Amino acid sequence: MASNISELFFIGAILSIALGFFSLKLVRKNEKLKWNEEIAGHLVALMFITKGIHYASVGYFNESFGGSSLVWQFWAQLLTICDYAFGASIVMISLVYPVPFLRTKKQLKLAATIIVVVFLMIPLSLDVTGNPWTVFHSMGLLYIIAGLAWGTMYINFRLMNRTERNKSSLNIGIVCGLFLTLQMGHIWMMWPGMLLQADYFYFIDLGSNSQVDITTSMFDYTWLASYTFCIAVGFMILAVEIYQSINGESSIMMYVMSFYFLVGAIGYAVLNAGSATIFGLGDDGQTIQELWKTFTTQMHFTILRSLIAMYILLKYGFFDINDETKPLAKLMAIILIVVATSATLELVQSIVPINQMLTAALLGVIIAFGIGWEEKSFDTLVSNPANITDYVDKKWFPSIDLPEGLLTKIDYSYLLFIIVAVLVSLIVWQTDGIVATIMERGGAN
Repeated sequence: MASNISELFFIGAILSIALGFFSLKLVRKNEKLKWNEEIAGHLVALMFITKGIHYASVGYFNESFGGSSLVWQFWAQLLTICDYAFGASIVMISLVYPVPFLRTKKQLKLAATIIVVVFLMIPLSLDVTGNPWTVFHSMGLLYIIAGLAWGTMYINFRLMNRTERNKSSLNIGIVCGLFLTLQMGHIWMMWPGMLLQADYFYFIDLGSNSQVDITTSMFDYTWLASYTFCIAVGFMILAVEIYQSINGESSIMMYVMSFYFLVGAIGYAVLNAGSATIFGLGDDGQTIQELWKTFTTQMHFTILRSLIAMYILLKYGFFDINDETKPLAKLMAIILIVVATSATLELVQSIVPINQMLTAALLGVIIAFGIGWEEKSFDTLVSNPANITDYVDKKWFPSIDLPEGLLTKIDYSYLLFIIVAVLVSLIVWQTDGIVATIMERGGAN
């Protein structure tokens, strides 16, 4: 099963990097974007490129962990650093899109500086000096900040007075909910474990199978507290959607939330029957608990996140679809849908004994159907974009003139960050930094 998990992460890497590069090119070509949409579009694309590197690193870590070589330290460090970029990007996006909390150049510059220091510079400095996975890495803070930003906007626009509600306010609420789903969906699947105090939720084991203890107690506590906060946010959205559905104003978020919470309810019966932990790397053993994790939380990580992001980018006008850009946008959608479909089928085949010829034929049918469905749904999606500003008071959307060349600098900054991440990971590997930390924290068996 470990190989299947690794393959799923490699598939996730392909999806994320493809989404990132295609999106970056399409966002750059769209000259109609407002300043906050430009920042959000670039950050979504760039964070998925770094997330793709993270997924690939997880796959290589799973394959190398436990072997005679200590190269797994390189992959463990690289996947951790790439997560810093993802967290910093999520926080910044939540502060500028869909409704900006940062309303002046000064606020934008101050927030960006704080985010870079807290989510990038401090964690990197601690990693280089041999202090990984401490409370100062602020791993849970990104959930709280983004949850508060998108959560408050969701409540405000989803529960507006009936006289003020319109299509734009509904779209703002939905896009906030979709971003929260992208970030927290895997956590919402754990809600019964949190409420019923199951071991699979409260037991954090990043090293897997209790072989190593690489985190501090405060790191575990703050991370778990942030997960509890995320589940509370999920319950809030579900309650609002149920209330609005009763009043005849349901939205797509009702179906999304129902799916994640229903999967969580079923998962409790599966995960609570064994010793599995949702947290961890290097999982192995083809137990029913590991199979469930693969098809739920890890499927959200590797496949659903990319599909949700693609939907947001296409539906909410981040791309200017015209004769020049339409082929590229369609190619992106086809690649993501086909790769995701084939990967899911391969996972099913690894568990259910299906003849390979039958699988190949079935895959051909699914891909043909998927491309046909994509053709129709893509045209529907891009021809009817969801507007979030037309019918909403303009006070919510301040105008800021971004410095010339700022977005190009952001792109190159991410490239520089990836280079630094690789160099730091090499240093940690060559100096056995993680092994030394494990020995110091008394986690080696």
